[in-house]
Amino acid sequence: MFGSNKNKTLATEISKATREAVSLVENQHGVPTGFWQDSYVLGYLMGQINAFMSVFGGDALSVADKGRVVVECLGELSGMKGKGISEQSMVFASTEDPDFMRANQNGMFIAMIQAEKLPDAANNPVIAATRQQLDAAGEGTSMADVAQFLTNHHWVGEVRTRLTV
Repeated sequence: MFGSNKNKTLATEISKATREAVSLVENQHGVPTGFWQDSYVLGYLMGQINAFMSVFGGDALSVADKGRVVVECLGELSGMKGKGISEQSMVFASTEDPDFMRANQNGMFIAMIQAEKLPDAANNPVIAATRQQLDAAGEGTSMADVAQFLTNHHWVGEVRTRLTV
């Protein structure tokens, strides 16, 4: 059994927020072969899921409930059973796979920007550098613009390169 209705609702909210990342790849290229087994993909999505779990109030959940939420999210995002995907993610995390770890940080960082919950965002050097780059290109520099640029670079571009879509 999944647990409480509260956990199910939380998983649905997180999946909805994280769905945008998966949709960006699906809509542009379809889901490439190996997508749901790739260390970068799983790291990024786990980073997003964990960040949104915090944003949506999941910090107070037990470790077991957090695990159930993650499994449910991965199932909703993939259309497959989330347990196997979650287990593969834990292998990458426990072995500190460098691509998984880098992607996890990228996914968390971008999710916090998207949710407008990044502490001291106005003084963050990555955001400042991204805004300068966007401004020089004549693009918008809002937090949404920064999040979109970083998503395109650290998610869509990375998936395209890794999985040759």
